Amino acid sequence: MNTLTAGITGALGALAILGNILALLLGRPNATGTSRAIPWLQRSTSLMLALAAWGFALVGAAGTPLAPFSLAIAVGMSVSFIADLIMAEIIRVPNRVIGGIVVFAAAHLAYIAATLMLARALGRIPAPAMIACSAALVLGGAAYWRVAVDVPAAPAPLRWGSLGYLVALGVMTGLAWGMAITWPPLWPLAAGALLFFISDAILGNQIFRHNNWPSVGDVVWITYILGQAGIVWANAAALTLAAGG
Repeated sequence: MNTLTAGITGALGALAILGNILALLLGRPNATGTSRAIPWLQRSTSLMLALAAWGFALVGAAGTPLAPFSLAIAVGMSVSFIADLIMAEIIRVPNRVIGGIVVFAAAHLAYIAATLMLARALGRIPAPAMIACSAALVLGGAAYWRVAVDVPAAPAPLRWGSLGYLVALGVMTGLAWGMAITWPPLWPLAAGALLFFISDAILGNQIFRHNNWPSVGDVVWITYILGQAGIVWANAAALTLAAGG
């Protein structure tokens, strides 16, 4: 990874870390005690990650075999930022949960495409590892959904939309783990995807089962933003790996 890419992405990463810290330190507990962060400041750190992803795509990976991978990651992170604004009701839609499910699902499709593009750029798609990991995550996630998320009385679009979303999330996470098993330097991709999975598992339980334990919103956000950071900074690991490092 060249110095310019490291400088741009490092500065944006530092701003994201600082923004999350300040959002928590300067905020106040909300009425339900589920979060204390300043919403707009917290969400701005998602924008920082999107900009960092574009830094990798337009500067670090431009003109290399990793360009399609980095571009797909940038698209996925940018779509995720839009979904964050929907979930925070900064962008208003008729139903924020359905809107968030649809837009985040699109982001996961971009990440799935990115992972397959990365495997192709590295010269081999590790299908057995990818399939096994994806199957394990989808099955485990479906069991969790049934026990901790599903509400039979919920409207059908919400109920089945959440299950479909979980399938996309499980596939994305499983593919990332299949890559990391094959190429261990890609652990940021796998760790980031798993943190994203954990964050949404907690969020699903909160939204559908109304399990509003203290600071749950902050836990959801911290695991989510760390997960997204891992996915974005998988660019650095991929660039090093492709260069023979």
